[in-house]
Amino acid sequence: MITVFIYVPTKSKDMDTMFVEARYRGGISEDLFKKLEAALSGYKKINLVASVQYLDQMQEFAKKIEGKELIIKRSPYRAQHPGQILGCDVYAAECEDCDVTLAFTQGMFHVLGIPIKFGKKVINVDIESGQIDVIDEKTAEHYRKSILQGIGSALVAERVMFLESTKAGQTYGVGMLKEAMKKKGKKVFSVVFDEVNFQRLNEFRDVDIFINTACQRIAIDDAKKLEKPIVNAEDLEPYFLR
Repeated sequence: MITVFIYVPTKSKDMDTMFVEARYRGGISEDLFKKLEAALSGYKKINLVASVQYLDQMQEFAKKIEGKELIIKRSPYRAQHPGQILGCDVYAAECEDCDVTLAFTQGMFHVLGIPIKFGKKVINVDIESGQIDVIDEKTAEHYRKSILQGIGSALVAERVMFLESTKAGQTYGVGMLKEAMKKKGKKVFSVVFDEVNFQRLNEFRDVDIFINTACQRIAIDDAKKLEKPIVNAEDLEPYFLR
């Protein structure tokens, strides 16, 4: 679990949502540290990033590794800590002269945006399983083509449907984007949900494309669950708002 949701009653009937960080308490084993040293042997300047639960292990590695120039940046956007990345905010990995990014996360969701946005190779380590994966430009190109196809579909679509989540922290402001698309002659619809149901979305057969405003993972990892194209709202802004 990356985030624990705690609901705190207020004086009114409404409920406030608090996001509480859940940090992984284990350390980096000596065997895994040696594997990371080997994986990084050809690189001198390394950008370090992590999802929130592994920020402590990122710092542990930074203190232990020798002979490398390490860069730990803080994103100017949603992430709260130096080196922290989110699925929707990988700007802590923006480092033009870094040789590689070393990421402490689970799976591909958090790190996929790094090669897509910055063209940098990522060495991704799962502290708990000990698995090390390399995500390179070839892997990113597959997803980049999918994003471009989604943008192309949005440009020619006549009927678009925005997917909007009621979950706190997953609301992406799209008022201006909706208006811009309406001015282009598109018919704009919205569906609001708490949990996305792909089977129900596939029942909207008259829609040409879905525009995702919730967790960006939906349009990346779950696109194949939909019969119609899907694209993240953020990817459309350069084409409709600039």
